Amino acid sequence: MNPVEHVISTRQAEFERAFEAAKQSSTTFETKLNERLNATTEQKTTSIQTVTDAELNRAREVYEALINQADTTSTTVPNTTAETTATETKPTTESTNWNNYQIKPISAENEGKYSELIKTAAAKYDVPEALIKRVIQVESNFNPSVVSSAGATGLMQLMYGSNRTDPATNIDLGTKQLAGYIKKYDGELKLALAAYNAGPGNVSKYGGVPPFKETQNYLTKIIE
Repeated sequence: MNPVEHVISTRQAEFERAFEAAKQSSTTFETKLNERLNATTEQKTTSIQTVTDAELNRAREVYEALINQADTTSTTVPNTTAETTATETKPTTESTNWNNYQIKPISAENEGKYSELIKTAAAKYDVPEALIKRVIQVESNFNPSVVSSAGATGLMQLMYGSNRTDPATNIDLGTKQLAGYIKKYDGELKLALAAYNAGPGNVSKYGGVPPFKETQNYLTKIIE
């Protein structure tokens, strides 16, 4: 089976599962609704049929989307394994552009460090991987043992918490804290980063990014 046939076969199998699930959902819904409402009038039957048709239409839409995707894929199937690998590992800019801010890249020597821990934390707290990486770069240059004069410890320089030199614990807690600030300031990344660096009390006190040179420099090191 050539790559194109394989893609189409896979998409068809996915559609069949989606279509059967939709049919089953529609049948179950119709049965339960009839039992709940004890529908006996033509009007009720029509309403149930409308819902059923909607479910089936959604299944058809899934089918069409899968076929379209298969058609698109068939025109871009790589000719060699080397080409496939290059396509899969090619970096994108999607994760570095977030909420109208450009997140600066990390240095080449740090690329790939703690990647699985960062990926896990990013998915858990809905924070871009690129942002976590850049914060780690600026805070500790990926040194899990560094301790500042103020007592900030580890990769993301945490002030509180136990086992802060453990990379997994440190990245998880640091990302959780950063995510909390992002939520607190409705996605305004400058304020979230300012709070991470100078504390939310100072952000509140000054009604925005504090006029501290350290904090302002901190922002320019992470975002543009």
